[in-house]
Amino acid sequence: MSWSDYHLDHPALCTPLPPLRGLVSAFCERKEAVDSDYHRSCTVSSGAREKMVAAELANTALCVPGEAFLVPEDERSVKFLPIGKNAVSEGSVESFTFMEHFDGELTALISSGAYVDRTGAAYSSLEQLASSAGYSALVPAEGGVMERCLNARWAVQRRDMLNQLRYVLNEGGYAVEKAVGENGSGSTPQEAYDDTESGRSVTVDSSIVPDIRHIVDYYYHSGGYWHCFSATEMTRIMPVFDGVPAASAGVMTFSAVAPEAEGAPAGDSWTETFDPLGTTVSSGVNSLTLSGGVFASWGCGSAAIPAGSSGTEHLRGWEARNVQIIYDYNTTFDFREE
Repeated sequence: MSWSDYHLDHPALCTPLPPLRGLVSAFCERKEAVDSDYHRSCTVSSGAREKMVAAELANTALCVPGEAFLVPEDERSVKFLPIGKNAVSEGSVESFTFMEHFDGELTALISSGAYVDRTGAAYSSLEQLASSAGYSALVPAEGGVMERCLNARWAVQRRDMLNQLRYVLNEGGYAVEKAVGENGSGSTPQEAYDDTESGRSVTVDSSIVPDIRHIVDYYYHSGGYWHCFSATEMTRIMPVFDGVPAASAGVMTFSAVAPEAEGAPAGDSWTETFDPLGTTVSSGVNSLTLSGGVFASWGCGSAAIPAGSSGTEHLRGWEARNVQIIYDYNTTFDFREE
């Protein structure tokens, strides 16, 4: 499927139903990517996206009110009737067109804050979305004496506006695989760290917003040896798509800072030092690109730990702050800007 399959590349000389179906299918595709309940309803059976038209955009100006959205044998025979709204007075019923209905659904979608531009700024109005598509003004959902038909200028602009809905901001949406080792000892910090290898365990934290902490905690004992209390290393950072389609592209950003001792008693002597500990992370802002299904894959067991002063507990490594992900669904969508 593509825009051209529904004549949305040049809709002016086309009957209204194919462009309408294309816009609806593209809209449903984009809603499915950010609404887990909608996604589940769309994956019940094959062809479910177009079937969902009946639930989302049924009884449009191109359908008889109360009837299901069905493709007629001859699209030229579709009845052009408005959608009935609640009666505003006795004997009088308001009506609105497919274009008005579509704009209402599109407004609700972007008002949820799910879609952003490439910088992460959320869209807040149809006018803003049209501006991002290169338009100076929004084509109104009307067609004068032909208002029960489909306005071709409106259809083309809405196509271009839907093309802008490709970036999804997510402050969670990831899982962290970590290797944890404890209670190693040796004549050097590195030997103490290496001694934890036999007892390391690998787990995956897939909570809503997992902590990203990559640290080693060690201490020099007066008996002449170093002790590694614990080593917690991020081996992989992976995307999580909870009830929505998987995106094939995305960027995770965060600020990496020196780790802070958690729950340390007052008066304890600590040295907290930023150290990448074998990862590609640097102090400050970092970006990790989704590649091969992961944001990062570092493994563990290669951290080089320098010695420190005796009598001080050393906490080396880093932890992430202000983690956010922007997923790009453009290559995933069937309807997209090429």
